[in-house]
Amino acid sequence: MDKLFIPVQGCLLEVVREQYTDFYRNKERYRYLQKLDTKNSLLSLDGFVDDEGNTLDFIADEAVDITETVINEVMLDRLKAALLLLSDSEQALIKAIFFEELSEREVGLRLGITQSVVNKRKAKILAKLRKIMES
Repeated sequence: MDKLFIPVQGCLLEVVREQYTDFYRNKERYRYLQKLDTKNSLLSLDGFVDDEGNTLDFIADEAVDITETVINEVMLDRLKAALLLLSDSEQALIKAIFFEELSEREVGLRLGITQSVVNKRKAKILAKLRKIMES
């Protein structure tokens, strides 16, 4: 009556109460985690094998367009190079608006000019950058 058993490789193994409790606690925890995985549509990477049973090294994300990523990186490099060709005051205005995320009004207050002047300068600088990047 006081004997406790757990299944091991198809046989019942007699164990002490602590081992019995740990075994069934772990078993219940595993079932709970499996249930959560199913509920949340999680997949195990162990299931991703090729035709010969070898585990795949990676899973390709088809949502990422490699061509677009490369083009964006090239354009970013060209933009960085073009920014270096601007004067110091032009670089400061672009940095304030696009990198420090200041409004045109805030930039105007910082430089002692109106927002409309900042807007016109920004438009000229962006046109200049566009021209530099196209050549």
